[in-house]
Amino acid sequence: MDTVGILVALTFLLRVKGEAPRGGYCIEKQCFAVFQDQVDFGTAQKHCEDNNGHNGHLMTVRSLISHSTLLILLGIHTGDYWIGLQLPSGQCPDQALVLRGYRWITGDNETKFQNWGRFDDVCSSKCISVSKYDFEWKEQPCNSKIDGFICEYKLDSPCQHVMVKGDESVLYDNPLGFKGDNLLVLPPGTIATLKSLGSKYICNFEQWMQAPWNCDVFNGGCSHDCSSVNHEPVCTCPPGKTLQDNHVTCEYALNDPCHDSGCAHLCQKKDDSYACMCHHGYALAEDGKECKDIDYCKGYELEYDICVDVDECFMGPCDHECTNTIGSYICSCFDGYISMTEDTNRCQLLCLAEECPTECDRSKTYQCYCPKGYLLDDRNGSSICVDIDECEMDTYCHHNCTNTYGGYLCSCGEGFDLVGEYDCVERERSEGSGFTTPYTPSAKHPTERPFTVKAGGLLGMIVCIVVVILVMVGLIHLILKRRGNLDIAFESQGFGNHDLQQVSTDKYQKFDRHFII
Repeated sequence: MDTVGILVALTFLLRVKGEAPRGGYCIEKQCFAVFQDQVDFGTAQKHCEDNNGHNGHLMTVRSLISHSTLLILLGIHTGDYWIGLQLPSGQCPDQALVLRGYRWITGDNETKFQNWGRFDDVCSSKCISVSKYDFEWKEQPCNSKIDGFICEYKLDSPCQHVMVKGDESVLYDNPLGFKGDNLLVLPPGTIATLKSLGSKYICNFEQWMQAPWNCDVFNGGCSHDCSSVNHEPVCTCPPGKTLQDNHVTCEYALNDPCHDSGCAHLCQKKDDSYACMCHHGYALAEDGKECKDIDYCKGYELEYDICVDVDECFMGPCDHECTNTIGSYICSCFDGYISMTEDTNRCQLLCLAEECPTECDRSKTYQCYCPKGYLLDDRNGSSICVDIDECEMDTYCHHNCTNTYGGYLCSCGEGFDLVGEYDCVERERSEGSGFTTPYTPSAKHPTERPFTVKAGGLLGMIVCIVVVILVMVGLIHLILKRRGNLDIAFESQGFGNHDLQQVSTDKYQKFDRHFII
């Protein structure tokens, strides 16, 4: 098979069809692509394998180099993404084993790098995801539908990046479906375009072939039409335009009024003058040259003259699950959680009892959290969330207070109506309703940031109180002892009652020895 035939074959083999990745990167003999499809682990792996013959799989992060590539891939993408690490069926995680018992999607456990986050030793079907927030390996149920996944592809006969001079830059259109100007190696079928000159090249088994090439392959790289002249591909231009030195692009002739028109989109020749025009969905700006978006698809994106709904879930706005809707999205929480009232995109632990287990992050020195309206307490060496009885604080309800799980209920006496959250007013002056509703304190109340009393702290308080009592008893004992010594001292000097004499008011009397009154 000749060079052109090989090129045609590899192009039809490698070009991506269907959903394109949101980004990618190539290094050494590997390419990686980021997909933002909300699927489970098995579906993600199948997508990587069935990507039109690319023979890929979910990304393996075996070294610091691949981890650094991960930092580049997720630098601008939010959410959690599957990588190719899973716990074999029927096995339990064990920190003493290589990769804690997990295996790469390729079936082995070879690695020179690990970056585990929060770890759970519960035996269940679990797979690993990563996110740009900490890039830690996080366990997830394999049937969870998370924000996306990362595929890894092995490259055969790749091309090195195009060498250019000075500040010239090159844009690469990768057959895996993503574009970039900082790719180091490129798979066969990649089209490289020199931005300043407009010249085009295609990667053909470790070599770059300049356009025009076979007209059956991407129109030979021509910007307009590609024709075969004497069995050689040639780019042709429409009337009024001439072929440029790069042999692929068409421009207006030098004497054509549209040549230096500066039209942003289209130029229509009118005798010795011209008029600028814009593509569909744009309007001509005040300067008569630029084109401005007339928001033809407000709340949508214009793709090939069709308004397509924007999937806001790709941006990862929700704590847990996100459902895209026409023009918007809906956040929902996993079982055991509830949406926060002040921010419905966020989720908090749901507790419907006086005591509930804590939610702990083992990757952060086992830091534990409680839902709003509960305080953290240590009991028998473990943490637990205990409901705060706001009614005992006597700082909320105007009249009556009923404690509820995570909050409280205010009500009013006869002849009064509840106004606002906790105030009661006489009925004839009432502006509100007498209905009572459960209320969870907002940020202006102290339960928003409850204090924490732990067993160790309570013991310390008791010890301090005992020490204070002992000090006070010691002081009293010392005072009484000194008083007793003083009485003994007086008696030892002969100061008894028999030594006292009656004192008259008209003159001073002298006691014996040295004392004078």
